[in-house]
Amino acid sequence: MVSLPCHKRRVRKSCKICRTKKFICRKRKASPLRKRLVTDEICGSISQESNGESVEYWRTANTGRNLPFGTITVRNQSPHCTLTVKADTTGDGISDITLFTLTELNQTKSITLGAVASLEISSSSSAEIKSVGQYSITAHYFFTIKKRKHPKKKITVVKLRPQILSDIPRKDEICLVKEEMEQITCKS
Repeated sequence: MVSLPCHKRRVRKSCKICRTKKFICRKRKASPLRKRLVTDEICGSISQESNGESVEYWRTANTGRNLPFGTITVRNQSPHCTLTVKADTTGDGISDITLFTLTELNQTKSITLGAVASLEISSSSSAEIKSVGQYSITAHYFFTIKKRKHPKKKITVVKLRPQILSDIPRKDEICLVKEEMEQITCKS
């Protein structure tokens, strides 16, 4: 069999989504997504009354399954205060897990969590003093981007600049100026 160069042979291919042998699949292919890991470093100072009440120092804006994961570090800088660190790991607004307790001066503890929605710290002391310290959170979360099949083409517009070769005008330009001057100064 001789095939002519102008005729193309059709080859049946199976659809990647529904695996049927059709030329055109009726199911639309979902756009591919690309995930990128983003890291935030959040640091702050602890300054609160030692009355046993919890103070919320950080809360995420994400809800549900999109909670960030990361490491929480707290340092106690009060000599006679006990800091109790709690976290919300479900995103419901209630700090349900006590992470650790700091009892000594300049004591530092860290913990890594699979999901963290908020950080609360309560302070208690026998004397009425203000408790101070520091906290830091290294939060990681995935940022989803739609992947483009064809990258956008960049169009750059180049404006040509007039080039000045000399300050003396050409002879053609001088003649034109003279002709215009004569027309203006003509008397009738």
